[in-house]
Amino acid sequence: METPTIKRRKRARPILPSAALGQCLLPFALPILVTLVIVLTIGEAWPRNIAPGSGLKLAGLVATALTAAGVWRWATRQVENRSACRFVAMLCGMTALMGWPVWSVGVLPSINGMALGTAQQTPMRLERLEITTTSRGGRGVYHWAWLVPLHEPSPIAPGRVFIPADVHAKWDAAQPKTVTLRHAQGLLGAEVLTGFE
Repeated sequence: METPTIKRRKRARPILPSAALGQCLLPFALPILVTLVIVLTIGEAWPRNIAPGSGLKLAGLVATALTAAGVWRWATRQVENRSACRFVAMLCGMTALMGWPVWSVGVLPSINGMALGTAQQTPMRLERLEITTTSRGGRGVYHWAWLVPLHEPSPIAPGRVFIPADVHAKWDAAQPKTVTLRHAQGLLGAEVLTGFE
Protein backbone atom coordinates (compact mmCIF):
# COMPACT_ATOMS: atom_id res chain seq x y z
CA MET A 1 0.00 0.00 0.00
CA GLU A 2 1.38 3.38 -1.03
CA THR A 3 1.45 6.22 1.43
CA PRO A 4 0.02 9.41 0.05
CA THR A 5 2.55 12.15 -0.40
CA ILE A 6 1.75 15.34 1.35
CA LYS A 7 2.43 18.36 -0.73
CA ARG A 8 3.80 21.23 1.26
CA ARG A 9 2.52 24.59 0.34
CA LYS A 10 5.06 27.30 -0.13
CA ARG A 11 4.61 30.22 2.11
CA ALA A 12 3.46 33.20 0.09
CA ARG A 13 5.73 36.18 0.32
CA PRO A 14 3.98 39.15 1.87
CA ILE A 15 2.89 41.73 -0.66
CA LEU A 16 4.11 44.60 1.54
CA PRO A 17 7.07 44.40 3.94
CA SER A 18 6.03 45.11 7.52
CA ALA A 19 8.56 47.95 7.80
CA ALA A 20 6.92 49.82 4.92
CA LEU A 21 3.93 50.86 7.04
CA GLY A 22 6.19 52.35 9.70
CA GLN A 23 8.22 54.12 7.04
CA CYS A 24 5.03 55.83 5.83
CA LEU A 25 5.09 57.93 9.03
CA LEU A 26 8.42 59.51 8.05
CA PRO A 27 6.95 62.35 5.93
CA PHE A 28 5.32 63.62 9.15
CA ALA A 29 8.09 62.69 11.59
CA LEU A 30 11.01 64.00 9.51
CA PRO A 31 10.12 67.74 9.61
CA ILE A 32 9.47 67.45 13.36
CA LEU A 33 12.91 65.90 13.90
CA VAL A 34 14.58 68.55 11.73
CA THR A 35 12.79 71.28 13.72
CA LEU A 36 14.04 69.78 17.00
CA VAL A 37 17.60 69.63 15.65
CA ILE A 38 17.38 73.30 14.60
CA VAL A 39 15.99 74.31 18.00
CA LEU A 40 18.70 72.40 19.89
CA THR A 41 21.64 73.44 17.70
CA ILE A 42 20.81 76.89 16.30
CA GLY A 43 18.04 78.14 18.56
CA GLU A 44 17.16 81.76 17.83
CA ALA A 45 20.51 82.58 16.16
CA TRP A 46 18.81 82.89 12.76
CA PRO A 47 15.93 85.40 12.59
CA ARG A 48 12.67 83.69 11.64
CA ASN A 49 9.92 86.32 12.09
CA ILE A 50 8.30 86.35 8.62
CA ALA A 51 6.60 89.59 7.51
CA PRO A 52 2.91 89.59 6.48
CA GLY A 53 2.36 88.80 2.83
CA SER A 54 5.63 86.90 2.62
CA GLY A 55 5.02 83.31 3.64
CA LEU A 56 6.67 80.00 2.92
CA LYS A 57 3.55 77.87 2.27
CA LEU A 58 4.50 77.05 -1.32
CA ALA A 59 8.08 76.18 -0.34
CA GLY A 60 6.63 74.03 2.46
CA LEU A 61 4.38 72.25 -0.04
CA VAL A 62 7.38 71.53 -2.29
CA ALA A 63 9.36 70.18 0.69
CA THR A 64 6.33 68.08 1.64
CA ALA A 65 6.00 66.60 -1.87
CA LEU A 66 9.72 65.84 -2.13
CA THR A 67 9.73 64.17 1.29
CA ALA A 68 6.66 62.06 0.43
CA ALA A 69 8.12 61.01 -2.92
CA GLY A 70 11.49 60.10 -1.38
CA VAL A 71 9.95 58.07 1.43
CA TRP A 72 7.57 56.34 -1.01
CA ARG A 73 10.48 55.31 -3.26
CA TRP A 74 12.42 54.03 -0.26
CA ALA A 75 9.47 52.15 1.28
CA THR A 76 8.54 50.44 -2.01
CA ARG A 77 12.03 49.67 -3.28
CA GLN A 78 11.40 45.89 -3.00
CA VAL A 79 7.65 45.89 -3.61
CA GLU A 80 6.46 44.62 -6.99
CA ASN A 81 2.71 44.70 -6.42
CA ARG A 82 1.24 47.84 -8.01
CA SER A 83 -1.75 48.10 -5.68
CA ALA A 84 0.57 47.87 -2.66
CA CYS A 85 2.70 50.67 -4.14
CA ARG A 86 -0.42 52.81 -4.60
CA PHE A 87 -1.47 52.11 -1.01
CA VAL A 88 1.96 53.19 0.30
CA ALA A 89 1.81 56.30 -1.91
CA MET A 90 -1.57 57.21 -0.42
CA LEU A 91 -0.29 56.75 3.15
CA CYS A 92 2.86 58.78 2.42
CA GLY A 93 0.72 61.53 0.91
CA MET A 94 -1.57 61.72 3.95
CA THR A 95 1.24 61.81 6.49
CA ALA A 96 3.15 64.31 4.34
CA LEU A 97 0.17 66.69 4.38
CA MET A 98 0.25 66.56 8.18
CA GLY A 99 3.91 67.59 7.97
CA TRP A 100 3.25 70.51 5.59
CA PRO A 101 2.62 73.08 8.39
CA VAL A 102 5.76 71.89 10.19
CA TRP A 103 7.85 72.57 7.09
CA SER A 104 6.13 75.94 6.48
CA VAL A 105 6.34 77.42 9.99
CA GLY A 106 9.00 75.28 11.69
CA VAL A 107 11.89 74.34 9.44
CA LEU A 108 11.79 76.72 6.47
CA PRO A 109 11.57 80.05 8.38
CA SER A 110 14.81 79.13 10.14
CA ILE A 111 16.50 78.18 6.86
CA ASN A 112 15.16 81.40 5.30
CA GLY A 113 16.81 83.44 8.08
CA MET A 114 20.17 81.72 7.63
CA ALA A 115 21.29 84.38 5.10
CA LEU A 116 19.72 87.82 4.75
CA GLY A 117 19.94 90.33 1.92
CA THR A 118 20.18 94.11 2.11
CA ALA A 119 18.55 95.64 5.18
CA GLN A 120 15.54 97.88 4.53
CA GLN A 121 13.20 100.03 6.59
CA THR A 122 9.48 100.38 5.98
CA PRO A 123 7.22 102.89 7.78
CA MET A 124 3.91 101.43 8.91
CA ARG A 125 0.75 102.79 10.52
CA LEU A 126 0.02 101.17 13.87
CA GLU A 127 -3.66 100.29 14.00
CA ARG A 128 -3.78 98.39 17.30
CA LEU A 129 -1.88 96.13 19.67
CA GLU A 130 -3.00 92.68 20.75
CA ILE A 131 -2.02 90.00 23.29
CA THR A 132 -2.96 86.34 22.86
CA THR A 133 -2.32 83.29 25.03
CA THR A 134 -0.23 80.37 23.84
CA SER A 135 -2.17 77.66 22.02
CA ARG A 136 -1.15 74.97 24.50
CA GLY A 137 -3.03 76.69 27.33
CA GLY A 138 0.12 77.67 29.19
CA ARG A 139 0.81 80.91 30.99
CA GLY A 140 2.82 82.38 28.12
CA VAL A 141 1.46 85.15 25.93
CA TYR A 142 2.22 86.43 22.45
CA HIS A 143 2.39 90.13 21.59
CA TRP A 144 1.12 91.38 18.23
CA ALA A 145 0.79 94.64 16.33
CA TRP A 146 -1.70 95.22 13.52
CA LEU A 147 0.13 97.31 10.91
CA VAL A 148 -0.64 98.90 7.53
CA PRO A 149 2.09 100.21 5.16
CA LEU A 150 2.14 103.97 4.67
CA HIS A 151 3.21 103.75 1.02
CA GLU A 152 2.32 101.41 -1.81
CA PRO A 153 3.83 99.28 -3.20
CA SER A 154 5.35 97.93 -0.01
CA PRO A 155 7.53 94.87 0.60
CA ILE A 156 5.40 94.24 3.70
CA ALA A 157 1.66 93.63 3.38
CA PRO A 158 -0.86 94.86 5.95
CA GLY A 159 -1.47 92.41 8.76
CA ARG A 160 -0.62 91.16 12.21
CA VAL A 161 3.05 91.15 13.19
CA PHE A 162 4.62 89.23 16.07
CA ILE A 163 6.59 91.65 18.27
CA PRO A 164 8.71 91.21 21.42
CA ALA A 165 7.15 92.01 24.80
CA ASP A 166 9.40 95.05 25.38
CA VAL A 167 8.41 96.56 22.01
CA HIS A 168 4.75 95.95 22.83
CA ALA A 169 5.13 97.70 26.19
CA LYS A 170 6.98 100.64 24.60
CA TRP A 171 4.39 101.11 21.84
CA ASP A 172 1.52 100.65 24.28
CA ALA A 173 2.90 103.42 26.49
CA ALA A 174 3.78 105.85 23.66
CA GLN A 175 0.78 105.09 21.37
CA PRO A 176 2.69 106.10 18.18
CA LYS A 177 0.69 106.56 15.00
CA THR A 178 3.54 105.31 12.83
CA VAL A 179 6.33 102.82 13.47
CA THR A 180 9.25 101.57 11.40
CA LEU A 181 10.01 97.94 10.64
CA ARG A 182 13.53 96.82 9.79
CA HIS A 183 13.58 93.81 7.46
CA ALA A 184 15.57 91.97 4.82
CA GLN A 185 14.91 89.28 2.24
CA GLY A 186 15.84 85.80 3.43
CA LEU A 187 17.51 82.90 1.69
CA LEU A 188 14.20 81.43 0.46
CA GLY A 189 12.77 84.79 -0.64
CA ALA A 190 10.53 85.59 2.33
CA GLU A 191 10.91 88.97 4.08
CA VAL A 192 12.30 88.60 7.61
CA LEU A 193 11.57 91.20 10.29
CA THR A 194 14.79 92.10 12.08
CA GLY A 195 13.85 95.08 14.24
CA PHE A 196 11.16 97.57 15.34
CA GLU A 197 11.37 101.32 15.97
